[in-house]
Amino acid sequence: MLFFQAIFVVTSALTATCMTINSQDVQTDIEKRQSWKSIGCYTDNVSGRGLTTPISVSGAITNEGCQASFSAAGFSYAGTEYGGECWCGNSIINGNGPAADGCNMACKGNNAEMCGGPNRLTTFQSGGGSSTTPPSNPNPSKSGKRGITYDSNNVHGDSTYGNMLKGYSKITWGYDWGFKSNGLDSSIEFVPMLWGLPKIMDSNWVSAVQTAKSILGFNEPDLTYEQSSNMLPEAAAAGYKSYIEQFKGQVRIGGPGVLWNNWNSWSSGGSYSSRTWTQYFLGNCSTCAIDFAAIHYYQDCEPSRGQSGSDWIISNVTHAHETLKLPIWITEFQCYGSDAQQAAFLRKVLPWLDTQDYVERYSYFGVFPGFLLDVAGTKLSEAGMVYVS
Repeated sequence: MLFFQAIFVVTSALTATCMTINSQDVQTDIEKRQSWKSIGCYTDNVSGRGLTTPISVSGAITNEGCQASFSAAGFSYAGTEYGGECWCGNSIINGNGPAADGCNMACKGNNAEMCGGPNRLTTFQSGGGSSTTPPSNPNPSKSGKRGITYDSNNVHGDSTYGNMLKGYSKITWGYDWGFKSNGLDSSIEFVPMLWGLPKIMDSNWVSAVQTAKSILGFNEPDLTYEQSSNMLPEAAAAGYKSYIEQFKGQVRIGGPGVLWNNWNSWSSGGSYSSRTWTQYFLGNCSTCAIDFAAIHYYQDCEPSRGQSGSDWIISNVTHAHETLKLPIWITEFQCYGSDAQQAAFLRKVLPWLDTQDYVERYSYFGVFPGFLLDVAGTKLSEAGMVYVS
């Protein structure tokens, strides 16, 4: 979210699309669900869905076919309705719950079993599982999580600001939304990013990957503002297959950097959230080798009604991991507030991030004047001092 400091309003005219997953593709490199258990018949309502994400399945509907498709997309709950609809989610919401009856419509693909009914879901819950494929390369050191986001678009035209954090033992890696380091000190591991969808394979991108340990994919393809890469989920998946997938086994590959706390607004795909955008992307990229998820988080340091900004990010990061079942890189996060408020936020959040095994790396936004640097850009701000300590 490079230099984006306002609440965005999405006005995309793009058409929302539902992902289609073929039944033969249900085994993915990302997640394999081991088992599903029936939890019975549940209420549903078109004005307040219990499970909010529809998935298309090739062929006639059965409960098993829907479960397999939901497994491929990484969801925890599966439901069938009206004999021929598949719905999924990670919780049953909008006041829906167990129903005494009503799941009385035979599945279109197997009339010996019931697939819900009018406003009723035949519902199943995943029994959990583990990845079918280990990461291409070993995980980063747990002691080297903390990174920097910097940019060469400054008065120096290079990584001068980023290099102001070299020598601090907590800072181990960095990126600048591109695949050129622009002079980042060699003591900080540079992680190249393919920011957006290229027209052809860029030889400079290929060269950057050759010396990298990990790479980052598209920047905020789930959003539509000027400095996001703004793609439909299926376009992003096609881009991964064309320009990123070929490096599997050579480097660790990150998923697209998505704004995970955009859970109740539009995305670049249309009238669904960034979280749903991510599920659609994974459904269209079910054979892609993705070693870790990349998420973003932006919110007030001190939300209204006395709520805790630190609690909010902890909840979002936890939810991302529980949903995606992948190691997490928080490649951008920031709370909106004064320097002192951001410093207080970091004092609470950093110890928690450092103790979560599934949080591999994180990077606070960003090494710029008025952020982790003072307004003049000559020294670390209060928040910057907390970040490197």
